[in-house]
Amino acid sequence: MISRALAAFALSALLAATMSSQAQDPKEPTKPRFEWPLKIGEKDLNTWLKDLRDPDPAIREAALKTIPGFGPDVTKKQASKAILARMKLPSEGGEPDPGVRISLYDTAALIGFDEPKDETEAIRLLAETVDKSVSGSHGRLHAVQTIASLGPKAEPYINLLTGRAIEDASYETRRNIARCLGQVALNPTKGPNPKALNALAGTLAKDISVAVRMEALQALVMLGPPWAGPAPAGGKGPPPINQKAADFVAEAMRTRVHKGMAKGAELDKQLEIWCRVVLMRFDPKEINDENFTAIARHCAAPDAGPKIQALQALNIFGEQAGSKVDAVVGVLEDDDAQVLSVAIATLASMGVKGQGAIEKLTELEKKWEMRRQEQLTKNLKDKKYAEAYDKLEQKEKDQVIAAMPQEQIRSSLANAIKWIKASKPGMPGGEMAKPPEPEKK
Repeated sequence: MISRALAAFALSALLAATMSSQAQDPKEPTKPRFEWPLKIGEKDLNTWLKDLRDPDPAIREAALKTIPGFGPDVTKKQASKAILARMKLPSEGGEPDPGVRISLYDTAALIGFDEPKDETEAIRLLAETVDKSVSGSHGRLHAVQTIASLGPKAEPYINLLTGRAIEDASYETRRNIARCLGQVALNPTKGPNPKALNALAGTLAKDISVAVRMEALQALVMLGPPWAGPAPAGGKGPPPINQKAADFVAEAMRTRVHKGMAKGAELDKQLEIWCRVVLMRFDPKEINDENFTAIARHCAAPDAGPKIQALQALNIFGEQAGSKVDAVVGVLEDDDAQVLSVAIATLASMGVKGQGAIEKLTELEKKWEMRRQEQLTKNLKDKKYAEAYDKLEQKEKDQVIAAMPQEQIRSSLANAIKWIKASKPGMPGGEMAKPPEPEKK
């Protein structure tokens, strides 16, 4: 959560700079506004829609790939019903060519549906395609991807997504099913769908493919444990955990984190980290020093992969993982910019527990400020660069400096220091992290 706040801060600054640099002189003529075309290839949208019924599958496919080019608003209103009609079974007048059906699903994901009832029917047709398709078919894969794009509205059809499709011969299809479940299986009033949780923990998290297992574990982290009751009114967070229902997932994860070559143990270092994260998410008793220590030891890994995964895992728990602040501080001298940025965000997420890192963060901020100045001096030794730089206004020079990698790291360090200093127990970032109060009318 804290890393998202820092990212939002940086993004806001970048957008502000970009908007400032693109501001027009009021005396200059207004630039022409972009407008979606009324014709493509000398044909209007209605003509392209007629091509969806052409006997030649190549023409139908060309139409499907062209229609989104008329813009989202127009195509959603005028084309969604025609797209839905083609999504029916071939025996019911739908698209008979398997290859064209793939383009059909991709176009449906792009333009969406104008009416809720049409969207519901499309989800039903897609879910049936997932359930009934031949193992390994590209149609099943693209249907899954389209369902994922439609979000939690597909939750009522979880039973069709978690049937025989999760045993598909294609690892890419299984991986996309795991990702899809993470995106659609959270009912806003009832919580995570139990069938989805069981399929993820009981089957997909044990898959032979590392990519499938990783996707399943991350989906479980996103969905979280089943709820003991409906969501409370007023949006005051999720209700208590239904621990009895959550134990199935927790036990599956305990098996995965057994040491050595125990049957069912997870041997991939990065996945073992996420097995522990899921275990702690589904059983609060497991939020303990033993699990945090097992995750934090990967901060000293020689490879960037396990190191980044460990840092991201600690980031999720924020202040609760504060006892491992020293393990994260040990990463701050890493030469990998991605590792360093994740480490900085993780320390910020720890709030008051990150105060022990302030001295090191301050030292590094000065170091990266010096690196930025050294790089700028080096750049200015280039005659062409220096001439172009000297012509800039001060505001533009500031933007050039802000875009330098060394300055971006220095800025991240400065923001993390500010964030940690403002933090209070149970409130990383302190008052500065609170959303603004709505204006009273």
